[in-house]
Amino acid sequence: MKLENAGKQIGILRKKMKVSRNKLCKGLCSEAELRLIEKGEGKTDVILLAALFERLGKSAERLTYILTTEEYQKICMRDEIEEALRFGQLADARQLFGVYQEKNPAGKDRILGMYEERIGGILALEEFRGGVYGRDGFGKLDEAAAHFQAAIARTLDIKNLFDGKLGRQLRAGERFLAMFEIENIMLYLHVLMQHGMKEEQVRLLENIFHYLEEKVQDEGLRAQFLAKAGMLLGEQYLAKGDYSTCVNLHERILELNRQNKLIVCVLPLLEQMITAYKKLENAEKAQLYTIYKENFEAVFRELPFSADCINKLYHTCRLRQYFLEGRLIAAERRWREMTQEELVDGIYENVENLSRVENGKANCDRIKFYSLMERLEMDKTRYDGNLVTDEYQVLELDQSIERHLAEGEYEEVGHELYQLEKSVDMSEKCNRQLVLGLKNREELRKKKNGTQEEIRKAKEEALERAKELLELTYHLENVEAEGQRYRRLPFRNEMYLFNQICLLLRATGRTAEAIEMSERMMRTYDMAVEKKKFHFRNVYLCATNLSRYLESVDRLSEAEGLADELIGQKFMLGKISLIHSGYATKFDIAEKRGERMKCGLEWLRRACFWSEWCGYEKDHGKLLRAWNEFKKQPDHKKCCIKPHGTR
Repeated sequence: MKLENAGKQIGILRKKMKVSRNKLCKGLCSEAELRLIEKGEGKTDVILLAALFERLGKSAERLTYILTTEEYQKICMRDEIEEALRFGQLADARQLFGVYQEKNPAGKDRILGMYEERIGGILALEEFRGGVYGRDGFGKLDEAAAHFQAAIARTLDIKNLFDGKLGRQLRAGERFLAMFEIENIMLYLHVLMQHGMKEEQVRLLENIFHYLEEKVQDEGLRAQFLAKAGMLLGEQYLAKGDYSTCVNLHERILELNRQNKLIVCVLPLLEQMITAYKKLENAEKAQLYTIYKENFEAVFRELPFSADCINKLYHTCRLRQYFLEGRLIAAERRWREMTQEELVDGIYENVENLSRVENGKANCDRIKFYSLMERLEMDKTRYDGNLVTDEYQVLELDQSIERHLAEGEYEEVGHELYQLEKSVDMSEKCNRQLVLGLKNREELRKKKNGTQEEIRKAKEEALERAKELLELTYHLENVEAEGQRYRRLPFRNEMYLFNQICLLLRATGRTAEAIEMSERMMRTYDMAVEKKKFHFRNVYLCATNLSRYLESVDRLSEAEGLADELIGQKFMLGKISLIHSGYATKFDIAEKRGERMKCGLEWLRRACFWSEWCGYEKDHGKLLRAWNEFKKQPDHKKCCIKPHGTR
């Protein structure tokens, strides 16, 4: 869908679902604004764009956003405010929030106004929790309730909140809610619960839970928000002695979060399940979930932050990726050896305007930006960072392929890959990169049973194909070398191919080259203007592989440092996919240092547990076999550690 934007996706989804513009945008924006957004002409805040997707049951988390410097700075400030709140840095949060309000006055904008009220409420709530105001702290609860009520009222009729009307509308499919609207309601209910929750408030929460289960199609969002709603409902069921409802509810929530490798608000669910199973006198289940809880807590004891930071109602694992438009233009123009005069011909009157955009000192006019990107043969908006498509279902198909690959389910991948190739325009470069890159990997896997010479040749051919595909849109000269000033971060499909190249280099015996390339890529992220955390899906994959490479050549301290950093960052994020890989690397490092009995087996146990928890059956089988091999050794009884927590 070259030169189209995310708004068109919203329009396509809305029409397919037979939802009127009025019903979709009610409380968020006007129908006229939505019409412009669907045409790709409306300037909209990221919160509003995500809200429109979410009201249709979809997620905007996997889309890649190309922003102006002004938009990017706003995103950064919001992230810094919420991170300070999560970590209890309340003075910093209040100071940052004040600066944000000065630079981004809400005025009559209902979305910006909602955000201000929401943050005001969270600040008051956290100050109450932190005991900042001593005995007068209960006044903070009233302040928080007022802010959350005002945030809800920005997009919903607050009068219908507890009279049953909203619940009936949700069940009948007459009302759609975005995740921030659900979050605001849950925060408000959480405050009210401090004084005891009334029956109508519990019914509203149950209706929201039902809505999340039935209407939210994105599994990642559904898992996290069901965990939040379940955490609040669990408290009520335990208080009423309804233990069976509590465990039945939590079993479903927990399984969904495990499938999606998410741990946001999971620890409180485990604690509630232990209590409920003990009351039900089911000692076996109580013991199982106690073991799970202990494994979580053991990790957090080693991290420089507490588990509380991922148990906040207002924390959601975000997968969005952001790129600065000026940096993209500058990097691509310089690689193509195109002068500013050549690029601006017919677009800008003089090069000074382009220079200001490239240096982040001015925002680019949307129409001019699209013209610049087209001249550079780049897509102005990237869907999922790799696919050009009019079909949201195709993005979901790609997600399914990614999940099956991670879990080693290769038969499913082959069929879905065939469907994906038939569903996209293969003349588009980024589509070829993704589809042919995946096929390249699959074709190599099929040849693993050949002779050594056949396998060697297949690896070399796969390496050359991966390089050719990457060079369609991303050039290795972009990767940091000798402190180049202009570079661009890779999009997700490009990063996938870059990692494939590094893996194939190692497979063909060129580990040193793979390490050198990976280290250059990590420096590219570190030196880029964009903050590394906004590109975590890309950079974490590179860092995970680099940690393995470094361990293989005995650069143990560097490998361990990188593994520890990755483990900490992923737990802080609340998304722990492939976390077992970091612990497996730490085990290999301990073995090489002769510290197997001292600490290495703890890392192996952790790797076993987390691979099982996240459903990586193939990896879990390998790790469990390694553990069983250890048990055969005569000195294994010296170690009291057991790989508990596996089902």
